[in-house]
Amino acid sequence: MNILILDYSVDRTETAAIRRWLPQRAAVTSCFVDADFSLPDGADLAGFTHILHSGSALSILDAAPFEEMIAALIRDACVRGIAQMGICYGHQLLCKTLAGRDAVRASPKGLEAGWCEVDFSDSGRAWLSVARRERVWQHHFDEVTRVPPGAEVIATNSHTEIQAFIDQERRLLGVQFHPEFDKEEGNQIFSGLSNELRTHGYQPEGVITGGPSIDAGTIFFDFFLRTFKSSSSAK
Repeated sequence: MNILILDYSVDRTETAAIRRWLPQRAAVTSCFVDADFSLPDGADLAGFTHILHSGSALSILDAAPFEEMIAALIRDACVRGIAQMGICYGHQLLCKTLAGRDAVRASPKGLEAGWCEVDFSDSGRAWLSVARRERVWQHHFDEVTRVPPGAEVIATNSHTEIQAFIDQERRLLGVQFHPEFDKEEGNQIFSGLSNELRTHGYQPEGVITGGPSIDAGTIFFDFFLRTFKSSSSAK
């Protein structure tokens, strides 16, 4: 298992948040993605079995300086059969690349934040062993409106219709929410966002008293790594 983390976070915090959920036996390479992004010297995309696209404070609607490079990498990984998982911004990036620029937008309902309930489809429940409705960590202004052709939406809610999808043929998993944050870390982040939350109609005190209903980090990262075990199907 050879995992590549592509970290789009402005404050460069996503790598640590994600890495702790990965198996100790796995080889893990992390790259911060900016205008000068490139794989480490000697690294070959074909050598990776899994790619994780992180969340970010960036908006998917803005043309990032690395967008063309990453779009080419995403498509190349699909051709090679390398599994990819996108979280929030990463989820949106997968869909923007593979389903078209109009597959993402600013959410008409504005900011979605807090420990929010998400409804899972029958297939999503079967794959993930979760309940029909679970609480997960959310913080986003943008959303996906269309998944890649052949992909299946496996989670939704009243704010954001596409909360998660799986594409078995392309070996993709996308989640709008953030499974990398547990209750302690998630609420610590919300504590630093009090002014923003109030500006958008949330009561920070109420948000911080919440928490997840599942061990999201274990469930979603294990599912991704277990479901797409290797790139043996690479072309």
